[in-house]
Amino acid sequence: MLLTPRLAAFDMDGTLLNEQSQMADATKEACRALQEQGCKLVLSTGRTYGSALIPVDSFPFDGYVCSNGATVYEADGTMVHRTILPKDMVIGAIHALRKEAIYYELHDTASNRLMVKEDRERLEALVEEDTSVEGISIRRFAFYKLARVVPLAELLDMVESGESEVVKLFIWHNSPERLEWVREQLEPWSNRSSITTSGKHNVEVIPHGVSKWEGLRYFCSKWGITPDQVMAFGDAENDREALTEVGYSVAMENASPAIKELARYVAAHHNEDGVARFIRDHVLGRT
Repeated sequence: MLLTPRLAAFDMDGTLLNEQSQMADATKEACRALQEQGCKLVLSTGRTYGSALIPVDSFPFDGYVCSNGATVYEADGTMVHRTILPKDMVIGAIHALRKEAIYYELHDTASNRLMVKEDRERLEALVEEDTSVEGISIRRFAFYKLARVVPLAELLDMVESGESEVVKLFIWHNSPERLEWVREQLEPWSNRSSITTSGKHNVEVIPHGVSKWEGLRYFCSKWGITPDQVMAFGDAENDREALTEVGYSVAMENASPAIKELARYVAAHHNEDGVARFIRDHVLGRT
């Protein structure tokens, strides 16, 4: 029996995108066919809105849940919801993270990926250190192409004044063990923020109560869709709430064992057109 979702939500890295961070033609074709059947398509990602648009090559999604649910956008890019991190927490976290050579970015409502200028040199050494580490090509692209580098004093003023509304802290290190130190540094704000992850080499700090599922609920309400009519694809801890709540939960073959265990279905590897194959086989009925 074919599945009949009315809304399909897609995580990006490790799910919708292949290892080259591209939305393959087969995936576009399957998603387009799904859309033609009347199913709404929503990107559900840890990326900022601006970063989410880059790899999908103008594919017409019906909505966007970005920064793990901290920002929500209509199809035309209009922001309809945002939840920001407390200013004092962001400022305190910057001072704490600067104690070590830890790669970190501040993501704001304007899709800026902010980095401290004074930390640039040591972070460059970090991202050039090991070519075999998961996500290193993405880190380099963000570091050299996407990041907005700002002097420390100026960045702190941007946060304090509200000029920059920070919705997420993205923190990365090539040694997962160093992320335990990061979690310790962030403990003072644990009652006002949540820590999730999209892979073993990073942690992502978002406002308390925020998740991809909370963002998707906006579209469910807008379109009159119930949770059991939603299909969600994901591969990491930041997909947990969505995969737990929807009627059709799909984990990728490359997902962690814990995420695959809670999902109702498992799709093929993200670098083997897993999303496209699952849609063709289980929703469209095409081989």
